[in-house]
Amino acid sequence: MSAVKKHPFAAIVLAAGAGSRFGEPKVNATMPDGRRFIEVVVEHCRTCGADPLIAVVPPDAAVPDGARAVVNSRAKDEQITSLRLGLAQLANTSAAGVLVWPVDHPFALATSAMAVVDAARRTGAPIVVPVTDGGRGHPVWFARETWRELMTVAAGGARAVVHAYGARVHEVTVDDAGIRRDIDTQADLTP
Repeated sequence: MSAVKKHPFAAIVLAAGAGSRFGEPKVNATMPDGRRFIEVVVEHCRTCGADPLIAVVPPDAAVPDGARAVVNSRAKDEQITSLRLGLAQLANTSAAGVLVWPVDHPFALATSAMAVVDAARRTGAPIVVPVTDGGRGHPVWFARETWRELMTVAAGGARAVVHAYGARVHEVTVDDAGIRRDIDTQADLTP
């Protein structure tokens, strides 16, 4: 039996934001090679073995094959709103956890995501974050036991939940500057 079957997990791609600083919704933003951010992130999630794969997007956004679209029509809401919409889709699945990947981190590598998932399997940690150069990045693993807090946290979103878990958060070191490369503006696309 494969490791994925023994430890099934989902992925949620957070791509519903308005992208006001970027100048357009990042769901439509493209990499220097012409691929859309969401296409790259979804491809990496599929490479990792995530199933189901949920993409939380604004209305009328095209979602790549292999991802299930969930519409968040409130683009100006906090990111936790999109995460909650995605988690609601997973309530009746056997997913042991979820890999949460904001679409504005398209330069993070699939190998880093696989390292996060592998660390979650090995350690059983409730939250696993990738780290490079002393700083945390994305994507982040949230075990099923954390979902209630993610659905109910009053302020601070997922970051507040990560902080609340303190020493129980497992950090996995990766050699990937992309995990911390948050694309907020067009200028951020230039290395």
